[in-house]
Amino acid sequence: MHHDEPRHGHHGATHIIDPELAAELEAGDTNVDTIRRLQPIRPTEPLRPIDPIWWRCLRFGPVSGRYEGEMTSPNAGGYELDLRVDIDPRSTNSPVMDRVSGDIYRVYRFNWMGRVIRWRVYERSWVVNSPTVTWSRCSVRITGSVSYFTGLHLFTTLTVTIPWGTFSAAGPATASFTAGGSVSAYECPRQSSNFRDVTLEVDVAQSVNSGTILPTYNSHARTDRPAGIQERDLDMVASYAEAGIGITLNHPSTVIDDSHSSFNTWSPAELHDAMEGAFSQIGGGWPKWHMWGLMCGDYDSSTTAGVMFDAAAGYGGAGDAPERQGFAVFRNHSWFNNLPNGAPANQSEAWALRQFLYTWVHEAGHAFNFVHSWDKGRSGSLSWMNYPQNVANFWNNFEFRFDDEELIHLRHGNRAAVIMGGDAWATGLHLHGDADVGAAEGSPPLEMIVRSKGYFAYMEPVSVELRLRNLLPDLEVPIDARLEPRWGTVSIHIMKPGGDIEAFEPVFCEVGEPHIETLKPAGSTLGLDRFSHEVPITFGRTGHIFTEPGEYRVRAIYNMGGLGTIPSSVHTLRVGLPASREEDRMAQDAFSFDAGLCLALDGSRSAYLASGWNKLETLARTGGKSAAGAMTAVALAKGLSRPFFTVDRDKQKLRKSADADLAEALKLTDGALQLVKAEPSMNLAYNTLARQRAVLLAGMGKKADAKKEVTAMRRDLAKRGVHAPVLADIDAYASSVG
Repeated sequence: MHHDEPRHGHHGATHIIDPELAAELEAGDTNVDTIRRLQPIRPTEPLRPIDPIWWRCLRFGPVSGRYEGEMTSPNAGGYELDLRVDIDPRSTNSPVMDRVSGDIYRVYRFNWMGRVIRWRVYERSWVVNSPTVTWSRCSVRITGSVSYFTGLHLFTTLTVTIPWGTFSAAGPATASFTAGGSVSAYECPRQSSNFRDVTLEVDVAQSVNSGTILPTYNSHARTDRPAGIQERDLDMVASYAEAGIGITLNHPSTVIDDSHSSFNTWSPAELHDAMEGAFSQIGGGWPKWHMWGLMCGDYDSSTTAGVMFDAAAGYGGAGDAPERQGFAVFRNHSWFNNLPNGAPANQSEAWALRQFLYTWVHEAGHAFNFVHSWDKGRSGSLSWMNYPQNVANFWNNFEFRFDDEELIHLRHGNRAAVIMGGDAWATGLHLHGDADVGAAEGSPPLEMIVRSKGYFAYMEPVSVELRLRNLLPDLEVPIDARLEPRWGTVSIHIMKPGGDIEAFEPVFCEVGEPHIETLKPAGSTLGLDRFSHEVPITFGRTGHIFTEPGEYRVRAIYNMGGLGTIPSSVHTLRVGLPASREEDRMAQDAFSFDAGLCLALDGSRSAYLASGWNKLETLARTGGKSAAGAMTAVALAKGLSRPFFTVDRDKQKLRKSADADLAEALKLTDGALQLVKAEPSMNLAYNTLARQRAVLLAGMGKKADAKKEVTAMRRDLAKRGVHAPVLADIDAYASSVG
């Protein structure tokens, strides 16, 4: 067992005291280090008089950490091993996961102009779960069975031996893999007490380039904290160091001038565009251990404190831009109103500083391929990746750490699943099983329903209505009205025509404060007992979803803030066949990555997605009155309804690259308006589009026309028997625009 065992769960490694070590202890050797290793096995062992050579092999630091070195046989220098050993505590606040893992690289080298050129290419990753650990006085021996993450391999065993001298650190490690009678050996000098090392480049918008940019929070600053928690200062570096990740800050490398007179808030498309222009590591080969963080002022959604936007490779511009590269934190969010310059002077300032640290660590966690805790079936987890408001007494119990499963992923997960630019975000996390849940049984307080118009033309953007309804006849029920996967409040699972199940994941995710709506008791005439929201699900982090004609089955699961989940029944929709050979040909453009990303970013006008915009515009215009063309035009209209700002690479300053074109945006939505007016199953889409058009008309100075547009929509919906509180809400909106 470990000495100084962490308070969190032991993962089952077998720890043995070597006979040589036991003999030394019986002879009277009371080496402090060996006694500490023995103590968990023989807790009643009395302390003996100090031996004169107690200092022999007294080690500096832990054994755990990262070792790296080349193969010594049979192909000396042909391969390299990145070895991660996790068998004893690295620090008081760094739990032990009882694993050994590693990455194997093929090494290439040649002599060029008298200089040896060397590089390596990643091949595979492996892990040994619950190894047998045998401690000796001056070394440790680790053995176990190797599990590879991908591919077929012969049964393989691993033996690692790590020695140490007197007053020295552990290492080098020798590692031997035995498979099918052959042995591959490596010698790996110690590199770090961290398991992985990452560079975080931090840029900042000029409007918030003052005061606290990166947080430092003392764990005792707030009174709502775990009893007995060690007092320590935590920042990005320290928080991830405790998790076993070494972060090197490149901060700040760029200040983005966001002082343009007509610029107010950042959109996801503008954040994505800014990363392309400002992230110094955006080019070159990916994947790599680099991520980008931007602190800026305000987001389009005022409730958003941070966002990880998730753009994958496939579009042109400044080279490839793989997934999980960057995130943003919004300094002007209300959480940070009391953010101090330096140490907090009161509990309000400490609260703001703690929220600031949480947001930075949480958003960076997404770049390491973390989803939210409840998406992994651990809604009560005391983790950086949970929402504090989802867990009762979260801050009184939270120890400023990731949970054990997350630590295993960070330290020992398949390299491609962890490294920035590797696997797609949220892959390999066993989300598909949630699609098989049954309906809620007993007396759930809420009903979740998925609805849509049922039939979508080929290439038509697909969206579904998510509706929550209060089932309690005598009690109000508060809900988080941010019913979109990007907020983590709902998950959506889709079964494709071929039977494959895919968890829809958006191209970016957000963290922030809940938007609470209170649903009146069931059947109430005094207010809404239900809440609906339309969610586009055409394009996610895996690309286009509805590319095949046929039947799709959709289920949504609402997360009740750690109190439980509410699954919907299965909703079936159908995608039609191409209407013509020409339409089939157009699908090549419509289903391209750049068109999909442009669509998902509400008609991004980034130069990096210009090709996607052009393809969508062609579909919108040549599609005429078709559903595919009309609904594509709605997304482009959103992009045209506001100016677009981009980062000038030379000056690293925001400049307006495109003006809003309200008249053109209004014109683009004409076809869609006729479509939703004629389709009784599209009431929510009609309501949303009419309000979108009213905003455009009001922005053009045509307030009377704006009110007329909303009033006409209200009249049509009333004829369709829409719920009275919904009509009252539309009346209030019409008054506000008129």
